[in-house]
Amino acid sequence: MKRLFVFDLDGTLNRNPEFYTTVYSRTLEQLIKEFSGDEGMTMLAYFRQACQGRGELALSALNIPFSAWAKRLCAAPLELIVPQPDIVAATRSLSGKKVVYTGSPTYMAHAMLAKLGYLSSDFDDVIGWREPETCPVKWTCTSRVFLECLRRYKISPTNAYSIGDNWNTDLLPAKSLGMRTIIIGSDCADADLCFSDVLSFVEHVTPNNRTVLAG
Repeated sequence: MKRLFVFDLDGTLNRNPEFYTTVYSRTLEQLIKEFSGDEGMTMLAYFRQACQGRGELALSALNIPFSAWAKRLCAAPLELIVPQPDIVAATRSLSGKKVVYTGSPTYMAHAMLAKLGYLSSDFDDVIGWREPETCPVKWTCTSRVFLECLRRYKISPTNAYSIGDNWNTDLLPAKSLGMRTIIIGSDCADADLCFSDVLSFVEHVTPNNRTVLAG
């Protein structure tokens, strides 16, 4: 049986709040302050409160190109990312096609995965933001990327898993196609299963574990 695993990166494979606060939040704040001053910071605070912490959505409202933020993200240091040998070994052991689908810039995603300990051969594809996209495709909550993966690898939705920490961007688009949905780090009644981390999920679906997610 061929299987497909589509992993989110930020908050899923890389669960590191300090890194995201230091790198993502601070670069976003600096960018908005420089472009839009106090008015921009007020808008940022609004989106963080109204959109479950997703302050990056203020960029569009303020007419700040995502590419400006992406440039700063790609130049940011990655020292705070800690290697995760257990999770790397576990995901590497999964039998099937493996894809990373993220809202981060693709260049940065590759660098982050390398810092975590992954090899370029560990994933069949890494899908992130690329120019000339105006914003990450993942932000649109489209199912198109999941559908393309299913078609490319010729895998049935019932044998495909979307693993992420955000229902709207990571799981709902996959769910609409009939894929299995796995939420990481939080409870979600709409997801098929919930796990504290990726390692727990992999242990659940590996063949030597009696509790295999069956059709």
